[in-house]
Amino acid sequence: MFPQRISLPHISSHLPLVKSIHVDSSGFIYPGFQEYCRRSMLLQCNMLVCYYNSLAEYRANGGKVRISDIDPKQCTHLIFAFSDISSVNRLVPRRTTDLNRYQSFNQLKARSDLLTSQNFGNYVQFVFSMMVSTQSRRAMFIQSAITLLRTYGFDGLSLDWKFPAAAGSQSDNKQKFTMLCQELKAAFVNEGTQTNRDRLILIASVSAEKAVIDASYEVTQVAGSLDFINVLTFDFRGPSETVTGHHSPLFQGSQDTGDKINSNTDYAMKYWRDQGAPAHKLNLGIASYGRVYTVASHCGGVGAPVSGPGTEGTYTQMEGLLAYYEICPHLDGIQVQLISDQKVPYAVINNNQWVGFDNKHSIGTKVSYLNTNHFGGAFVLSLDLDDFSGHFCNQGKYPLISHLTII
Repeated sequence: MFPQRISLPHISSHLPLVKSIHVDSSGFIYPGFQEYCRRSMLLQCNMLVCYYNSLAEYRANGGKVRISDIDPKQCTHLIFAFSDISSVNRLVPRRTTDLNRYQSFNQLKARSDLLTSQNFGNYVQFVFSMMVSTQSRRAMFIQSAITLLRTYGFDGLSLDWKFPAAAGSQSDNKQKFTMLCQELKAAFVNEGTQTNRDRLILIASVSAEKAVIDASYEVTQVAGSLDFINVLTFDFRGPSETVTGHHSPLFQGSQDTGDKINSNTDYAMKYWRDQGAPAHKLNLGIASYGRVYTVASHCGGVGAPVSGPGTEGTYTQMEGLLAYYEICPHLDGIQVQLISDQKVPYAVINNNQWVGFDNKHSIGTKVSYLNTNHFGGAFVLSLDLDDFSGHFCNQGKYPLISHLTII
């Protein structure tokens, strides 16, 4: 559908570094790219978007990740997760203490040329569904979003409604999500024009599952309003699986059957593209965590029976999930296996914990893939699950994210 390479506009060497975003007829000139490209071959100088989960500050000692721990020079865009929707359809902080965090988060821009965005997500389907249900409710939300973003110095908004058409939701949520995106974009353009400021950018995190894409998104219309799209190319498998399998495979596996045939990064990225999303707007997702299962034997390969999700990590404390920094200390003396057809690794740790994750090698393969297919860049979920201190893996600080910047 896109036979020629679609790339970011050329940035000449004499352009000054900028901290704002400029739009012209050819697309975006992203902030900081001149400096970024001088020191990095990352993604042929495309985007590297990094999420920060503010709840990481509440983890046990040793696992706490504060905003001061973030290296802003690693990423082109930083996204603060999460905020909420109030009962009167306003964008609000999840906690009142987040107001101080907003200030600290946006002060990172003084140390690097990047953009910051506020991410609001839906863990209560009903609240999001109610907000989009009428034009007046959407207008209330949009105005409150502009106010919050401008007041605290954010450069844009990230939508994180993964399942607009989930079971029990309103039948027209698919269309209402399109309206929300279109109205946000129009309001951002209008506000930027009226205030003579660079307009706010609009981002969305979207499902990578074909059935959800078909049910939830009018792809061409939504893509027309969004500046870029983060495709959630991980969690293709969750804690309820009955057999082992990698949650973020690059390609289809030989053992995949039924719906699992389409549950891979390659299919998802190309499906979004072929449904009408421009390739240069699509970012490939990289998870800095693994999905873990309890197996009967340390010799269990792909497709081995599991008795349930794996043991929770010391710091993340989520059953069936381990941060990269919780995985790597267990890999000494362990043979990491490559799933050859899917191009991703797994290991069995602690005798019966089967964990599928990404490492430097698989990330390199995914970067080559996205460059070959001319996608826009990558995003990492999340900064706080990489080895932020460098003390766990002995590979330096942020080994996965740092590797993205030197490939």
